[in-house]
Amino acid sequence: MTETETRPGTLNLTPSPRILEMIAEVDLQLHQCLCELIDNCLDELVEATRVDETLEPRIDVTLPTAGKVNRGAKVVVSDNGRGMSPAELRYALSAGTSGKQRFGSLGLFGMGFNIATARLGTVTEVRSGRRGDDHWITATIDLREMQRRSSYEVPLRYERKDPDEHGTLVSVTNLRDDVVVKLKSASSIREVSRNLGRIYTYMLRDPDGPHSGAQLMGGLNQRLYVNSRQVPPLVPCIWDPTRSVMYKAAEAPAAKQIHVPLTNAFACMNCGRWYTSRYDRCVDCESTEIQERERRIVGWLGVQRFADKSDFGLTFLRSGRAITTRDRSLFDWEGPDGDIELEYPIELGMGRIVGEIHLDHAPVNVRKTNFDTSSPEWRYMVEKVRGDLPLRPQLAKRLFNRENDSPMSRFFNAFRENKPGLRYLMPGNGSTAIHNEAKRWAQKFRSGDPEYQTDDKWYEAAADHDRVKNGPPPEPAPPSDEDDWLTGEGLGHLGTGAADGHSSSQDQKQPEPAAETRPETEDQRFARYREHATLLPDTDREVRLGTAQAVFRVYVTSGVELLKDGHRQPAVVRIVAGEVEIYVDSDTTLIARYGWSPLNVALVCAAPQLKSVYSVSGSIDGLVTSILEQFPDRRVDSSAVRSRAEMLLEGLRDRLADLTSKDAATFWSALSGQSKRAAESYAIAVAPDVDWKAAVENGEFARYLGVEGVLDLVTSGPELVLDGGLFRTTYAALGEETQADQVARVSAFLTDLKRMVMGPPLQNTLELSRLLLTADLLDAEIVQA
Repeated sequence: MTETETRPGTLNLTPSPRILEMIAEVDLQLHQCLCELIDNCLDELVEATRVDETLEPRIDVTLPTAGKVNRGAKVVVSDNGRGMSPAELRYALSAGTSGKQRFGSLGLFGMGFNIATARLGTVTEVRSGRRGDDHWITATIDLREMQRRSSYEVPLRYERKDPDEHGTLVSVTNLRDDVVVKLKSASSIREVSRNLGRIYTYMLRDPDGPHSGAQLMGGLNQRLYVNSRQVPPLVPCIWDPTRSVMYKAAEAPAAKQIHVPLTNAFACMNCGRWYTSRYDRCVDCESTEIQERERRIVGWLGVQRFADKSDFGLTFLRSGRAITTRDRSLFDWEGPDGDIELEYPIELGMGRIVGEIHLDHAPVNVRKTNFDTSSPEWRYMVEKVRGDLPLRPQLAKRLFNRENDSPMSRFFNAFRENKPGLRYLMPGNGSTAIHNEAKRWAQKFRSGDPEYQTDDKWYEAAADHDRVKNGPPPEPAPPSDEDDWLTGEGLGHLGTGAADGHSSSQDQKQPEPAAETRPETEDQRFARYREHATLLPDTDREVRLGTAQAVFRVYVTSGVELLKDGHRQPAVVRIVAGEVEIYVDSDTTLIARYGWSPLNVALVCAAPQLKSVYSVSGSIDGLVTSILEQFPDRRVDSSAVRSRAEMLLEGLRDRLADLTSKDAATFWSALSGQSKRAAESYAIAVAPDVDWKAAVENGEFARYLGVEGVLDLVTSGPELVLDGGLFRTTYAALGEETQADQVARVSAFLTDLKRMVMGPPLQNTLELSRLLLTADLLDAEIVQA
């Protein structure tokens, strides 16, 4: 052996083809493997539709069904894009290389493609062809054969095609055992389709769709099919951007666009490193391909039409693909000591703040399952969208002497409570929020039911809640002396009646001659009832009655007498063609004097008739119970009562702190020694480093008061907290005895609140209902921020 042979000048480091099989050990789920292939298709179709506006883009995924899957079955992903030349195909399939740029593309053929296909099976065929070519070109990557030959050379095959045909098809066979097992599940294809709809919701969404907020959310309207069935996007079910609530005397819209322009920067198109100034060569990978790129943070924040314990949070996207969904990291606040504190949701763990943030310039991990949250790009987004202060304004002011003014903070404060009614845009039934019903409507929204695409259903339920709870609007005022004077001057159209939409006497037509009176038909009678009725929000649904299923509606009437056989009734029932309508008089004694809910009155009054018509066996109370069980939102339990009470106490502390900061010494002196000690103990428990002396001096002690402390202020210093201070209750203008009555009334509410917060859990439903009613009354007394 010569010296030259024993001392080579170079080493050939071409890896063994075995490495392509080994990378299949990277943990990717079935839908994630498909995403790697779909990313390339979407990149191609987005570009292809820019070049050819007549192209109808389409991606097809074909998976073997549970009954036909085996190792020889095929997984296929194809698109009708422009196709590739032999040179483009070679570059695209080479491991570790990519024809795509580091930014502006979803897919990176190269390594991502090899990982995904190897994870599915050991034989991959890629067939591609361009418009005008007379042949398809097919490359076959057989990992076992390449390993046997110890070569990266793969055979090419040419097949004739119509010159008008074009696109790329990737098929994988000799499937891995775990892939076969996965596809044997009957639900696997549905699961894959659902995951793809979630990840590509932006790419698949129609920006001109019929759903509320469509244009705000945007989309690229691409088409993706799994086994010939179109994959629907998982469209967020949000309120329309035109809906709003009041927060700090200003309108807070229910959905809002996020747009944070950033200065351009210079990116290495090979490794992705950013530079604030131009470099000729990347210091990390030495690539000379460094380009100036536009950067921006765009997206939207919105409020979901329903609250849920898990279905809420933000989606973060890169190049239109969702990287993380239902992300709640922006709801956490990291304090100065490094402790992480969850700030949202705070009510029964149910949230509804959602949104999408596009971060095309931020780095993601190799599997595209998360952003690099330690990168400057991610941290800057957090600062701009969420802010670095607590979302809770009082805590922010206490710790930093200023409030968080970020977009997220405004959403948090305007919509953090889930109280029913228009104040927080939450559907209700006149008594409680109808969370389950609102979610059921959301399922109809996502199934494409046209009746549920806009937020009208939810809005009507929120408005009806207020109407049922607060009663009908007041009757128009009778004509006043001023109206008479205006009428005398020929200006009757400016009087009270005109302001309410009624015409003046001069504009009124002369009464028609009395027509012949005919008996009112049943249809006419119930039509008249409906004219004076409000549909109880969560009652328009199917209800099981014995063995039958009937559409069930309850109407609350006002200003009309409900009659049966000529006698006034608290409720009347109409059953026609499987539909049950129950009309309940809002003035009936059970509601007006005893506080029964309209649904309970409806069920008690209608149960005998329903039992007879539907031949329901068993007792009347059994039938009523079985119907009520189908309205889970109507249940009351101790956890709901305590949660409501804690929310009320937190609100009291926040609003009280605004008052005590103006005259801390006076408020502090009105507290009993026991309340002062309790507040100090609580402060030490929840904020060990609190400067208690300063808190007493600047009024921050109010944030640690218990219910006893608030009660002290009502009884010892009512002039401090009544008359619109903390409570709306009128006080100063009243006589001494009436003043005492007012103090006693508010004190009774607070005593109940103390029991709700500190007492043992209650099981008595009547008692729980009474306490919830107290919570409603107390809530109505508190001055809102």
